[in-house]
Amino acid sequence: MKKSLADCIAQYIKVLIARTENRQIEIQRAELAETFSCVPSQVTYVLGTRFREEDGYCTVSRRGGRGYVRITQLKPECGAVVDNEPLLEFLDELKREKLLNQREKEMLKYIVVAAGENLPPEEKIRVDQGIATALRQFLNIKPEL
Repeated sequence: MKKSLADCIAQYIKVLIARTENRQIEIQRAELAETFSCVPSQVTYVLGTRFREEDGYCTVSRRGGRGYVRITQLKPECGAVVDNEPLLEFLDELKREKLLNQREKEMLKYIVVAAGENLPPEEKIRVDQGIATALRQFLNIKPEL
């Protein structure tokens, strides 16, 4: 059975993520579309349907000439160590975008670290995802997909 183009793009992205140490990649829609001889909207569709928070991914995008899509895998592989790195990077991004000041970032960082202490890995992931979702809603940030 032949795979759909969306399946091929998703598989390609997952392989790229798996090859990185930090389970995170930055790509450009146009370059990925060129690689698969498709339109950028097809890549946008794949990102919006296959790389959602409920699927275990955090996707941050920036449009424009120097735009990118950063995809971070949140769900660890079996036996992997769970850390707060993707969520802490998200806080750094909010600070860079001037949506948080330094004090607010540090307070949220403390909450993120404290919330996950002494939790089993699967619970820690759910807490981190919940905090990221709450932050997006609170700051009215909608992923640009």
